[in-house]
Amino acid sequence: MAKLTRRNFLAGSALVAAAGLAACNQGGGTAPADGGSEPAPEPEPAGDIFAAPDASAYPIDPDAEGTEALWTSEQTRDGWTRVTADGAPELGIQDASKIIQVNGLAFKDLNGNGKLDLYEDWRQPHDVRAAALAEMMSAEDAMLLMWHGGDEAFGGPGAAADPDAPAHALCIQGSRAGVSRLASDLDSYATDIAWINEVQAVCEDSAYGVPYLNSTDPYFIFGIPDPVALAATMDKDIWRKAGMWFARAWRATGVRCDLGPQVDVYSQPIGCRLSGSVCEDPAVNRDFVKYFGGGMQSTWADDEATEDLGWGKDSVAIMLKHYVGEGSVEGGRNDHSNPGAYNVFPGDNFNAHLIPFLDGGLNLESKTGQMAAIMSCYGIAFSEDEEYGENVGMGYNKKGLGILRNAGWDGMITTDWGIMNSQIYGVEKLTEAERYAKMVDATVDQYGGGFSPEIGKEAMQILVDKYGYSQEEMEARMKESARRVAKVMMDVDLFENPYSDRSAAKEILESPAAAAFGMEAAEKSVVMLKNKGNVLSAAGIEGKPKAYVSQRLVTGSFMDNFDPYFEMSINEEIAGQYFDVVTDNIGEPSGIYTPMFGEPDPTRTVYQKGDASLPSAEELKDVKYAIIGINAPKDPNEGVGGSGGMGMGMAQDPVEYLPITLQYRTYTADTAREVSIGGDLLEDGTRENRSYRGKSQTASNESDLDKVIALREALPEDAKLICIIEAKRPMVFSELEPYCDVILMIYNEFATSFTTAIANIVTCQAEPYGVLSLQQPKNMETVEAQLEDVPRDMECYVDSEGNTYDFCFGLNWSGVIDDERTKTYKAAPLTEPETPVIM
Repeated sequence: MAKLTRRNFLAGSALVAAAGLAACNQGGGTAPADGGSEPAPEPEPAGDIFAAPDASAYPIDPDAEGTEALWTSEQTRDGWTRVTADGAPELGIQDASKIIQVNGLAFKDLNGNGKLDLYEDWRQPHDVRAAALAEMMSAEDAMLLMWHGGDEAFGGPGAAADPDAPAHALCIQGSRAGVSRLASDLDSYATDIAWINEVQAVCEDSAYGVPYLNSTDPYFIFGIPDPVALAATMDKDIWRKAGMWFARAWRATGVRCDLGPQVDVYSQPIGCRLSGSVCEDPAVNRDFVKYFGGGMQSTWADDEATEDLGWGKDSVAIMLKHYVGEGSVEGGRNDHSNPGAYNVFPGDNFNAHLIPFLDGGLNLESKTGQMAAIMSCYGIAFSEDEEYGENVGMGYNKKGLGILRNAGWDGMITTDWGIMNSQIYGVEKLTEAERYAKMVDATVDQYGGGFSPEIGKEAMQILVDKYGYSQEEMEARMKESARRVAKVMMDVDLFENPYSDRSAAKEILESPAAAAFGMEAAEKSVVMLKNKGNVLSAAGIEGKPKAYVSQRLVTGSFMDNFDPYFEMSINEEIAGQYFDVVTDNIGEPSGIYTPMFGEPDPTRTVYQKGDASLPSAEELKDVKYAIIGINAPKDPNEGVGGSGGMGMGMAQDPVEYLPITLQYRTYTADTAREVSIGGDLLEDGTRENRSYRGKSQTASNESDLDKVIALREALPEDAKLICIIEAKRPMVFSELEPYCDVILMIYNEFATSFTTAIANIVTCQAEPYGVLSLQQPKNMETVEAQLEDVPRDMECYVDSEGNTYDFCFGLNWSGVIDDERTKTYKAAPLTEPETPVIM
């Protein structure tokens, strides 16, 4: 086969399509050698053309002119060329002249040397190819792969993809991984695909043709809830299919790596980042990893996720986070800033927090076998005697990361974002280059959140000068990380086809099967805690009674920033079918727009919760049902527990450490720990005390409780009050429960509003299915008494019906749920992984 130019390749595509595969399938004809119409002579028959040659055979010369082509090509509407053949992976390329043919098969000549190199040969195992590529590289080439930045590519959460963004410049400099956070959906997918395809084209036109590993923070689509809500299903089939559908949507829109799922064992009930994780039980988190992670990394032949094809066209690599111990952060604070720097283990239960990673991530229910990557946590796994390694952030903790390596895992380790210059816990006195060198020595493969090759070069020399590496050992260490990074890229087919197709993406995003699954998952994630007098039952709602339905304020999040708006607490259309509805009165917007990152804009007014008020007494007088949606108690500082708010960097000085409350009314922490376990070393050699004993805190949404009480007082005596609680963490129910006849709880932050799923349950069209994945404490005193690292160690609330809001409790129409799910997970919490812990 003659080496093609882009012009004659595209000109000949139709002819190749007509002759090439027809010949392959039917045994006749050959592909023209130069794009003309005359067939070339038949070559001598070869052996098994799909057999991987011996490594010594490379580089391999392309076929002679006239060799039959067993592949076809077409130019897509997105501007790249698709190459296909029976038994071969799909290839995608911008510069068609880089397609070469060996034994009639098409390959990509990524380095442009006119030959087939081992790393370019898709017949070889991924680990072999990755090792071959890394070995070809210099240490500096390898170092360029050891960054996972990308923020410049999108301009901030929710921003539109910008083809002129600095990501292209970074790619020219060698950047090959980053997080886009574009949260692609039906409104944005076309622009997002155009952006990532442009990025991949820039990468294709480079020395080795290494593609771009585009990642995303978890975002939710098809109405599928987030993991903390899905945990309440305790349903492995739901978890697996959720992973599958997320992967299909993300892969179709250019994402090849999930910066998640977050599987921290949140045995700390006040933990402010609990809402992004799964739950407090090691076994549930382990199984969620196995099934959700397996669902995401495997490609499935059917919509029910029953036929596992392993790595394939729909696969997305998982990066489990946050390794390890964030679920036991002292004070419950946010580890993005210094007040949340310390993970503590007063119950000597560190090993339980390893279970999702060692027993889950290393043993996926998937042909892909193991997690592709992990993200280290910001926090210090603190111990005075450094039992868990040096008292530094986990991205620097060689002993802590060594547990994974000693278990035989050879995957990619990426740090959480910014630990080289922001979350520098325990390494404050080092330079940025020294910090980078320390990460590399700890077996980190990628720094998360930036791309600074000059610092990398300096760090390479530090490894030699200060860590005792020989020049050869340093070079081998850099190539080791390049190999691991390349292996992840190859697992998700980036070297074969890094491009995305708008038509295929649209088909997936519009999938009725995905939408139906999303509704099923949402319904099954709802937990019914109270159903006094069987208000909700199989009998359903009689007639069309008058019902009050509250308005809920919908606000944006990190991934979807928009102006707040009001909607009914249950789907308005369904509510109208079953009830004669009255609702809140909505006034003028009275709030000032304040972005998550930035200054308030006084010229832009937006709605806030107080802009909705109860109907008049006259409107409520004949109401039979009152359906009100509220939030569980919210911490005013969103978990940092100090001045300076959430803060993405170091805390402001001075810091006042405050309690995080799980109740609405003012809480004073009179029983809190008097001296904190963790704290920075002070100049006099003593350790800082971060205790909040005696300090007070009030929930920022105390008005939610006030509204429920006011509603109860305004309702007719026989009206049934149905309370829907959206929660991020456990709560103290004693203030709220006595006013409610029915309590429905959802753990939901980034997913759908659940209004339709809740409506189906309230109108008895769907039976409650979920069970508690988190204990609900009797009071704040039991919260203070529990040990941060020990799950399920609280005294739980008992309601007016005699039910205890403990782990795995939930109601359906028949009463307390008692099935195989609860029998499985009610067992005593695990404390040790089955995989040996070798430090």
